[in-house]
Amino acid sequence: MISSSVVLNEFFDFLKKEKRVSIHTVRNYKSDLNQMTAFIATHFEEEDLCNVKTDWIRSWVVELMKQNKAPISIHRKISSYRTFTKYARRKGLMDWNPVEGVVLPKLEKRLPNVVPEHSMSSLFKDDLFEDTWCGRRDKAIISLFYETGIRLSELINLRIQDLDEQRETLKVIGKGSKERQLPLLSGTINLIQAHINERPFKASTLFITDRGKSLYSSFVYRKVNYYLREVSTLQKCSPHVLRHTFATHLLNRGAELAAVKELLGHSSLSSTQIYTHHTTDRLKEMHKASPLDRRNK
Repeated sequence: MISSSVVLNEFFDFLKKEKRVSIHTVRNYKSDLNQMTAFIATHFEEEDLCNVKTDWIRSWVVELMKQNKAPISIHRKISSYRTFTKYARRKGLMDWNPVEGVVLPKLEKRLPNVVPEHSMSSLFKDDLFEDTWCGRRDKAIISLFYETGIRLSELINLRIQDLDEQRETLKVIGKGSKERQLPLLSGTINLIQAHINERPFKASTLFITDRGKSLYSSFVYRKVNYYLREVSTLQKCSPHVLRHTFATHLLNRGAELAAVKELLGHSSLSSTQIYTHHTTDRLKEMHKASPLDRRNK
């Protein structure tokens, strides 16, 4: 019989090596599953997550609600366990899904934060980036986020060989090891090449830190946060906000939803449809500003 700790470690290795999820995501999985293990050990004298019963999960959800945990946080914790059960069942360690039938608190429908187009325009026009290889790297990173909608984890894993200058495309390995080719503007390609040619360190990765090391999540987050705060009043200025901004601005300019889905690397169209709410608001604004609307006033 394999111990629970061994199964969990194998699961985390699976997430990193096969699912290619970010270090931050793996950290969340560990936190969620460790909390669940502690709960069932305290209340049901069981530490093996493969032996969890549906009623135990319901009890945990109730306990989390009593602790005033946000619905989105509760959903994430149960989703972490659901992913674990899929892995365990595939390995023959479980033959049922204890999450099935568990009712979770309703989620609030929140629209993603988006940086206005005029703010993004100011970011690139106002000469906010230093005239150095580091400045060109920063500008290239922000450009890639806004131009392609690439995920943070995807950007960190980019290598020089993923850039095809002749075809003006970038190969990206997304969730589930799915590969997609993203089109690039020549200006962005020039920025990337300038960064590679001018940097004083040799590396196989597309981008490096100021000290020549591979990029890591907090480094990129700090850079994006710094530049977006120069042109935006959003409370949250993250790489994912630029992903939202990319999708919304494309749809505002008439791009097809299915095309945006492919660029984002979404597995289903429903994941992309959240951005249509922003475009609907934009259409309403345009309609109010139409000559017909002014004529009726």
